Amino acid sequence: STSFHAHSQILNICAPMLASLFESNEDRSVKVASITDVSPDIFRHMLFYVYGGSVPEDEMKAHAKSIIDAADKYSIVNLKLEAEAVYVKETDITMDNAIDNLLYADAKNLALLKEAVMDFLAENTEEASEKISFSDVPGHVMKDLMVAFSRKEKTKQGNQDGNNNFTIMRVSELRKKLDEKGLNVDCSRETMIEALKSSGIPG
Repeated sequence: STSFHAHSQILNICAPMLASLFESNEDRSVKVASITDVSPDIFRHMLFYVYGGSVPEDEMKAHAKSIIDAADKYSIVNLKLEAEAVYVKETDITMDNAIDNLLYADAKNLALLKEAVMDFLAENTEEASEKISFSDVPGHVMKDLMVAFSRKEKTKQGNQDGNNNFTIMRVSELRKKLDEKGLNVDCSRETMIEALKSSGIPG
């Protein structure tokens, strides 16, 4: 096994879900936790990030999905979003992996990845309808697909009216607006839009 040492005060502030796992030993001087669902290498990156460090680019590219899973489990949001961005950039969406990536994105609230898959499907509608089975796709995901179709048509027509329309706005722009308001950015497109509308931002 591999042991890591951390300060409870830092974990309480930067990774409260991780901090909640630790229990005091008999003399209460040290708190310990056994973590079996994250590999030592990934946990090391995660802990280093919590302390203000960053994951090396090559490591992030090689282990983006594992980092997403760990950061999602322990609610280290910024690390999760950084890993998601790298995963989207480094992953070629194809007919063979589109649905797997879509279901993964939906399960982990990866709005940026979901958008990338939807854009791929919107750009390859005819081929996708012939080669891909949508039987395992949850019904609520289809709204995101319709958004991708709508954005594609507006782009094709050169229509700029959608620039301030939350419904077809890019995930990156929605997250930027949420962050400016100090609101949660780790959520689905629908939740982001509702949060922005509730905050009074016109869109």
